[in-house]
Amino acid sequence: MALNPDKITLCWPNLVDKASLSGGAWLAGLPLALAQDSTLAVRCKSVDATPESTWFDITLDKPRPIQCLAIAAHSFSAPARYRVRIYGDVEQQFPLWDSAWQTVWPQLFATSELEWEYDNYWLGTIAEDDRALYTPLLTVFSDDVQLAQSVRVEIDDAGNPEGAVRFGRVFLADAWQPDVNVSFGIQHGFDNATEFAEAGDRTEYADVKRQRRTATFSLDWLSEEEAYQRLYSLQRVLGTHGEVVYAFNLAARPENFARTFLARQQQLDPLAQPYEFTHTNSMKLLEIL
Repeated sequence: MALNPDKITLCWPNLVDKASLSGGAWLAGLPLALAQDSTLAVRCKSVDATPESTWFDITLDKPRPIQCLAIAAHSFSAPARYRVRIYGDVEQQFPLWDSAWQTVWPQLFATSELEWEYDNYWLGTIAEDDRALYTPLLTVFSDDVQLAQSVRVEIDDAGNPEGAVRFGRVFLADAWQPDVNVSFGIQHGFDNATEFAEAGDRTEYADVKRQRRTATFSLDWLSEEEAYQRLYSLQRVLGTHGEVVYAFNLAARPENFARTFLARQQQLDPLAQPYEFTHTNSMKLLEIL
């Protein structure tokens, strides 16, 4: 089903653990296989930044529904581009969907926020100095769900200042949207784990931790099918450790970049049935860093 850009979107389960990764050229000590490690700090690294080295294939064990690809903890530079192609077979003879070449970093600023002298004024894209302030997550959504067995990912980042590209986790999954959108009252915030120590003279010293984004919301108008075939299954499969890609809204706006992240559930709230044909479920998501 085609995704509605104005609805909340949840993507799971991550199929990369049921796949094999191949292609490109990667350092022997930091191989492409590290993209299947759920620890984002464990990252693969290409031998250089040429397009011949920075592509890879994802081959699934059998045809599975796919509508979302994400690459987390990546080092792609501000001008980097990507292309994702989805195939119905292992040999890549039956193309299903092609993203065409797109920019990795979306438009993050309205031009009214920028001085005209800035290099990124006309495009509104992220400046290289500011890129490190954002949690690096590339998300790609196909127009419709695809029953696929192979995906090719190409990265064009020859000007990367590191002379190579790195990323920590590949995410490949189906995408789901509720028939009735998330209820009003949704909360987006941060989990701040910074700790303070106080000296004898009352001077404070901060042990600064990276902030993790949070999303707390309720889906109040679920059908029985949505409740038990989707969310009940999500809880059973993922628990509080499994990965889910969360997107509040898919429209290309700066605000939505901040409300899209790789997350896990902080708690499992039970499904409720307040009315005869209506089910509800609350979720609390915490960003994975």
